[in-house]
Amino acid sequence: MMNITKFCCLLLFWGNVVFSSAQNHQSRFEKIDVQHHKFEIHLNDTTNQIEGVATISIKFLKAGNDITLDLVENSGDYGMLVHMVKKEDIELDFKQAHNKLVILLNEQAQAGDILDFTIGYSGVPADGLIISENRYGDRTFFGDNWPNRAQNWLPCVDHPSDKATLEFLVYAPAHYEVISNGKLVEKKQLDDAVEFTHWKEDVPLATKLMVIGAADFAIGNKQEFQGIPVSSWVFEQNKTKGFENYQYGTKALEYFSELIGSYSYEKLAHVQSKTRYGGMENASCIFYHENSAISDRIPEQLFAHEVAHQWFGNSVTEQNWHHVWLSEGFATYLTHLYVQHFYGDEQFNDGLKYDRERVIAFSKQKYIPVIDTTVQEYTRLLNANTYEKAGWFLHMLRNKLGDDTFFKGLQEYYHDFRNKTALTKDFQSLMESVSGKDLDRFFHQWLWSAGHPVLKVSWGTETTGKQIDNQEILIQQRGKQLFSFPLEMNILYEDGSVDLVTVMIEKTKRTQQFQARTTSGIKDIFIDPNVKLLYELAQ
Repeated sequence: MMNITKFCCLLLFWGNVVFSSAQNHQSRFEKIDVQHHKFEIHLNDTTNQIEGVATISIKFLKAGNDITLDLVENSGDYGMLVHMVKKEDIELDFKQAHNKLVILLNEQAQAGDILDFTIGYSGVPADGLIISENRYGDRTFFGDNWPNRAQNWLPCVDHPSDKATLEFLVYAPAHYEVISNGKLVEKKQLDDAVEFTHWKEDVPLATKLMVIGAADFAIGNKQEFQGIPVSSWVFEQNKTKGFENYQYGTKALEYFSELIGSYSYEKLAHVQSKTRYGGMENASCIFYHENSAISDRIPEQLFAHEVAHQWFGNSVTEQNWHHVWLSEGFATYLTHLYVQHFYGDEQFNDGLKYDRERVIAFSKQKYIPVIDTTVQEYTRLLNANTYEKAGWFLHMLRNKLGDDTFFKGLQEYYHDFRNKTALTKDFQSLMESVSGKDLDRFFHQWLWSAGHPVLKVSWGTETTGKQIDNQEILIQQRGKQLFSFPLEMNILYEDGSVDLVTVMIEKTKRTQQFQARTTSGIKDIFIDPNVKLLYELAQ
């Protein structure tokens, strides 16, 4: 029960912070830094209510009398109700409102203090922890937190900028197998037909990646790579087909470890789940869509994409959702590199061409940049810009810098920001340092500006009302924005010869004219024969 003095202080705090523009993540990020989460979660087969006890270790970056955590409060049938908050053994006053849990300290914390808070709560998750049935009618529990849905079942700072280590201590009916991040510390059956499972992750994670999965799993495909255990977890009823579909356990792990750097986590589990996505890259325990274990056409690239995220998105995490291309664009392009490595240049180029068509189609629906800071509904950031266009950005950067410099840059970026967070400016700065080039214009036009080059190439009488010499080439940009870029062309001449030329297109001119380097007439021109440019042919 609150005393009246603290109750009035809490109301004053709530009015001045929660209802004002000061209550934003940036101010909170500058004030506290979560160090560790320990989540005790009780599951049952009779109701969808969970019981939770969260012990959260918080470092104060500034002196303060309170902390604010994200937690969706009970609003009828769904949400979490906090019963108790303690610091050590001392009960603290708190307030739940507007999906925030505000905790008042009994004395001011000083900058540098690290304090542990224990929060007891219960409720039916509205989202985040998905309690449902699989295709066989069996009950399942799966965390599905992206982008900021962890707060539906976990008290936390639900933002990718705040990474922390964690533990899950799960009490569930004994027929379930429970998977989570990190390494298995303990598993034992208790007297009341409840099994206790303790997972611990010693590498700091963003909350979007902190999950549990509980189902009637079959566990197989057990392998090991450099001491890292790898396994597949599929529903018992389809374990034969599931283990066959999940056979790619270590292939991408081995490739990306060699290409980028060593893997950050204690294990890798491929898990059939109820995620809303095709795959969700939760650190060390990837959740794949339920149909992935039974389909006859599960692409190997799905597994490569989600494993690539263990490096970019998980270990190196975008500091803000608007920079999600640092996760999805990297995983998209690394998947293309995986295809190139194992299956050759033709399939690699086919994948890039397919992605280019998706980017063009999306631009006709929404003419927006890759980094779109206007978006507030973060799921809208998952689009052809942040996946395919961002992947194309990396491909063009690779061609601009050369393979040696590009891959050295990726390796150093991973090394410098491993298990940390980064923004686009960090990646740009590092690539500039590695290459010795000013990349500001390149980053700006492909990531911060909307669109892509829309080109019309003419020669001879194929001009817009103007006759030009048969050896001259007219290149027009017909898009809303003008771009600067090198354009490769294969010129086929009347005498049968072919000339590969590169011309520099500048955004200062909508139309540019170039002289072909031969006296023979031009028969045809093929733009971008080596698949290096994101562009569209004008109709």
